[in-house]
Amino acid sequence: IEDVTKTFNGHTAVDSLNLSVPEGCIYGFIGPNGSGKTTTMRMIVGILYPDRGAIQVFGKELHGARSRRIGYLPEERGLYRKMKVRDVLQFYGGLKMGRSVSKEVDSWLERLDLAKWSDQKVEALSKGMSQKAQFIAAIAAKPELLILDEPFSGLDPVNLDTLRELV
Repeated sequence: IEDVTKTFNGHTAVDSLNLSVPEGCIYGFIGPNGSGKTTTMRMIVGILYPDRGAIQVFGKELHGARSRRIGYLPEERGLYRKMKVRDVLQFYGGLKMGRSVSKEVDSWLERLDLAKWSDQKVEALSKGMSQKAQFIAAIAAKPELLILDEPFSGLDPVNLDTLRELV
C-alpha cells in the first residue's frame, strides 16, 4: 500500500497510508471504530478503490473483487440466509474456483463441527455458527491471501480458540 488515501463525503477514512506485509505472516489492524481498518481491507480486496495512491497484491494491482487468490471474511456477514449451509458454501467456493469445492466444504464443515447443520438454512444458525460458516466461505477455495475483518466477533470462548488455531 503506497500513499493511499480514501475519503467519503469530505471525511478522510484513510490518510496517506503506507504498508508492506511480507508473505507468510499474520498481520492485524488495531484501532478504534472509524479509524479506516475496514476501508483499508475493502480496498485491498478491490471492493473500494483509493482516491489516491496504489495498492498491489501479489506484486500487481488487482481490479475488482474477483481474485481467486484472495479469501475475504467481511465484518458484515453476507451468507444467503434462505439457502442451506452446504449449498451456500459450495456456491461461494464455486464462484471463486470455477469448479466444485464439495470436498473442501464438507471437510471444513466437519472440522468446525457444523456438519450436522449443513442441510439447514443459514437463518437457523446461531451467530457463532454463522460466523464459522462465513469463515468456511472465505477459505474453501484455498486462497493464498486471507483477509479477515472482525473474525472473532460473536464467537464463544471455545470457538474463538478453534478459529484462532486455524488462523
